[in-house]
Amino acid sequence: MKLLINVSLPTSSTALKRVNVLFDNKIVKVSADEITYDDELETIDAKGLILLPGGIDPHLHICSKDATAARDIANITKAALEGGWTTVGELSYFTESPIFNLSQLKAKAELMDANAYTSTALWGHVDITDYPYHAEAAQELWAKGVVGIALAAPSPNPAISEISFTEIMDLFLDIYESDTAFAFQGFDHENHDCYSFVAQMDAIKKMLRRMQENPIHIPRVSSYPTIEFINSISKRSDISFATCVNDLMPIFDKQTHKPDHECDFADFYDLLFELIRTNKIYLVSNCTAPERVSDDCAEVFYGSDKSSLAYSYLWVLSELWKKHKVPLATCIKMTSENAAKRMGIYPNKGSLDPGSDADFVLYNPEVNSKFKTANGNAFELTGSFEAIYLNGELVAGKKIKTKRTGGYLARSTNPKRRHNSTTWI
Repeated sequence: MKLLINVSLPTSSTALKRVNVLFDNKIVKVSADEITYDDELETIDAKGLILLPGGIDPHLHICSKDATAARDIANITKAALEGGWTTVGELSYFTESPIFNLSQLKAKAELMDANAYTSTALWGHVDITDYPYHAEAAQELWAKGVVGIALAAPSPNPAISEISFTEIMDLFLDIYESDTAFAFQGFDHENHDCYSFVAQMDAIKKMLRRMQENPIHIPRVSSYPTIEFINSISKRSDISFATCVNDLMPIFDKQTHKPDHECDFADFYDLLFELIRTNKIYLVSNCTAPERVSDDCAEVFYGSDKSSLAYSYLWVLSELWKKHKVPLATCIKMTSENAAKRMGIYPNKGSLDPGSDADFVLYNPEVNSKFKTANGNAFELTGSFEAIYLNGELVAGKKIKTKRTGGYLARSTNPKRRHNSTTWI
């Protein structure tokens, strides 16, 4: 058992509360008063550092080639952990081994157990060629703990057969009585020759015409009008979205960070910042992938370089909270809590309440950190992560060699609706 003393905990106001935290693999007690424990304790003096939940990224795109899967998992999840991201979701659009059934889920889970540095959840896929049993297979995956079913149109992967919008809509109808969550990435390829913001919006509208109560998530939205549209209908349909950190960075510091994806955020800076400030950007993601695809029509599927994993969580704290005065509670929801809710792993993850997994970082706002972008530009951020804990074990930080204690993470509950207001903060 460990006791963290003299640590600062975020609250719903701008104030920080000085507390003590008792934990082993889970958080046992959080109290402003002295905590006593009968058995032996390892006491850690945080000296006023800020306690934050580990970052949660619901959709990295780690696995592509089977031959390099183990190496890619290790490299990318290690980079994520060192950047404060303690839990990730693996949403593989390009994998040679999609998860269509329970045996493939087991194989991919074993691969994560053997190589992942973070807790790693998995998304399943639909094999439309297995008609009419594809819906049944998707339900079996959901029952065994995937965080959702990934849908891509058009399919960027020869291992995943093309699924039409009619077939997507029929799938929604087939399993509407469950809470099965879906992720959709793509565009209306039936009416548009290639990806554009309009083509993406048209695809979202098509799905909403048949969508039931199932949660649906759009992994990367890079257009302000699309964000506005999703926000306008999200209370009628349980739809959420993610904004890529790598799309946000260039609009705040265009000299250092260069766009790696088509994006119109710079044209709507003031309006977009107001959404960030008022907690209307649901969550942020890194969208990391080991390589980019070359198809001109696959812009929507492009991943980002893993280098940003080292600084993206710190960037949110440094640039949005410290520099632009976005509330810390809002930053935490974007980087951790909302992703955990959407993945059906909250409050085990994404929370610092008693009973939650002891996944957290100790943040020092007084020490700056230096980094380089993928293209070699040097920059500095306010703050640093002094220590990173996963399931109660110190696994990374300033004075420790990074340890691999991660593995497969099954969904623990059903996803919370986007407008669910419960919070640990």
